[in-house]
Amino acid sequence: MSDIEANKAVARRYMRAVEEGDVEMIEALQHPDCQWWILGHGDMSRADFIASVKGGLLSAQKRTAEVIAITAEGDRVAVEVRGEMVFPDRVYRNAYHNLLIIRDGQIISGKEYMDTRAVAEAFSAGEGAQ
Repeated sequence: MSDIEANKAVARRYMRAVEEGDVEMIEALQHPDCQWWILGHGDMSRADFIASVKGGLLSAQKRTAEVIAITAEGDRVAVEVRGEMVFPDRVYRNAYHNLLIIRDGQIISGKEYMDTRAVAEAFSAGEGAQ
């Protein structure tokens, strides 16, 4: 398997772990020094990112992360995803673009872009998105 195909496989495993709420796998796929940048939040350490993911993923009753497309070149993998999280009081849907830098089978850097209006509508106090 080429490095590009191996990196794409890591990205697919990561998205599957998100869908399954497998925090252990999400952690295992990230290098200890992994850094994130999230649209609307800015820079995040690995620890802060994982804490944020746990808060959202583990409180959802159901999650989907449908990979629409993956494009890779060298250690850069771009992943287009449609996601849905079902909570007791709302359903959150969004489209994402993740740019992952992968080396030696682990994510060393991630950038996540999404519709910030969908986030605000789903998670603002007293409101829910259907």
